[in-house]
Amino acid sequence: MQEIFSLNIKCIRGMHLIAPYEFKIQVPATWTLTDLADCILHMMDFDGDHLSQFYVAASLRGRKTSPGANDGADHCDPTLHAIFPLPKNKKLFYLYDFGASWWFQISKQGKSSTGLAEVDYPRLLSEQGSKPLEYGPDDDCD
Repeated sequence: MQEIFSLNIKCIRGMHLIAPYEFKIQVPATWTLTDLADCILHMMDFDGDHLSQFYVAASLRGRKTSPGANDGADHCDPTLHAIFPLPKNKKLFYLYDFGASWWFQISKQGKSSTGLAEVDYPRLLSEQGSKPLEYGPDDDCD
């Protein structure tokens, strides 16, 4: 059986963010940051055609370090298991589209669990708020 992490992902800033939005998912601990990025973009219904970056910091504007930089993990694409738990007072952030600046804060919730054979992962546990549109409301009046 595989180890499963529960993650809370909050969209905390973005060009067209009008109201708070967050979702909770369960994912395999063996997932890489690339897997997590793909999942976030899929959950948000974003195109995924912009540059992005993960980093660890105390706050959105805090001193940034690469995830897994201090533990000998693969710096190119570390697994979630290599990143969590984070150092004390640090948070994992994901920045998507440097122009529109979509910021996500990712936190691990509770202890890991054992995956269930009959469940497909990732698994959406909950979502709250209004999901923002990547490019804002459609102003085209055709």
